[in-house]
Amino acid sequence: MTFMTRNLLPLSFLIAFVSIAPAHAEAPKKEEPKKVEKTESVLKKDAPVKPAENTPVTKWLDAENALIDPLSAKDQESFFIMRNKYSVIRVVGVVERDVGAAVKACGKANPDMKDQIATRFKQWQGAVNPIIDTAKKTFDKDIESQKIVPVKDAWKVLDLSDKAFEYSDKLTTKQPVTSKEACQKLMASMDRTEDKMIELLEATLLPETVLKQKREESLKAKAKAEAMKKPAPKAEKPKAE
Repeated sequence: MTFMTRNLLPLSFLIAFVSIAPAHAEAPKKEEPKKVEKTESVLKKDAPVKPAENTPVTKWLDAENALIDPLSAKDQESFFIMRNKYSVIRVVGVVERDVGAAVKACGKANPDMKDQIATRFKQWQGAVNPIIDTAKKTFDKDIESQKIVPVKDAWKVLDLSDKAFEYSDKLTTKQPVTSKEACQKLMASMDRTEDKMIELLEATLLPETVLKQKREESLKAKAKAEAMKKPAPKAEKPKAE
């Protein structure tokens, strides 16, 4: 399974979330050293060729490959599902960080909308963070209880994936754009994408038992709201004797 295929799910979430933070201008990416093409050794035709660079990305991929190569295709798929959930949780954290930086910059550059945009961001956090908190707790339990790979080795690979993500993230410098128009678009994007993002996060990260409970709670809340809308029955007047 290729690196690109393995990261399809987190990438799809990045694409979905990136529209939520339009108030960012990205500086040009730093160019990574080009990989050296494999060449034949003059001493031995099949002599191994060392990687051109030993980065956090290569360390992660090497460790993950060593961990999952002995597994069956089914177990590999199960591991990637877990690891992709972990990546999505991390991506949401990065998005929250970037949007938070944009909100702070917008408030500083546009004092008249500081409270409004800060309040909207807190509402966004209030909607998203409970899902992520539940997802983290569920994920920790899933890793500790899974029998696919040794738990210690699973956490080691996930830690290396964190370092690889941080390394890749630092290759791009993000500078918030603080024009009033850009900041207004930022607020509009939170309004536009919040519900869809929550739906995607719940479907991807939360177990069916949690989703069922949330649906039941939602139905009860709706029924209670409807009941409160109905006018109270009029009290009967006492009959004259």
